[in-house]
Amino acid sequence: MQKAICFFAGLALMDVSLSEALSADLCKAIALRDVAAVEAPDSILQRGAYDEAVTQYRVNKQTGMTTFCSHGGYCYPTHVRVNDEKIEALRLVNCKIGGRNYENREEIFYSVDVLRSKNSPTALRLDDLDNRFIEMGLCMACAGNVAMFYMQKPSSPCAQLAKQALEGNPVATDKLRNFPDYCNWR
Repeated sequence: MQKAICFFAGLALMDVSLSEALSADLCKAIALRDVAAVEAPDSILQRGAYDEAVTQYRVNKQTGMTTFCSHGGYCYPTHVRVNDEKIEALRLVNCKIGGRNYENREEIFYSVDVLRSKNSPTALRLDDLDNRFIEMGLCMACAGNVAMFYMQKPSSPCAQLAKQALEGNPVATDKLRNFPDYCNWR
């Protein structure tokens, strides 16, 4: 299995397996009550709202606080204290907490794994394509753009280039890695 150095939620560099880290882009959690982001208390996830692109689960070694962190977003506690009682605040809806990936002095980091049975075939296909393009060496945002073209605009120049790369054409793969302008999803 390939490995990559990934940057999650702006806080830590770690070595994680691609299938564990990148499948999590599809993961979401529902707020069971209003919950404030750890690093930005003014950012409140309202009850009933979804935290999208959850990529990891963290456990603080000193406090025991657990959080879900999102790609390009914040980390929100999975539980809050109400009247001195620990109450669940955030729950994964289409994924599960996976294996332990990394540890630093303060936290233990876990992957978040997709539950394929709780996601639509279209969402899974898009996520699988996104992961495949990342494995080819595209940046995460670039891979997402290319996957969107491939799925939604199959006759576009970007989708045609992606098709060639998926078929094993090394020239097409190199072109995708350089991310041509026509692959920028607007």
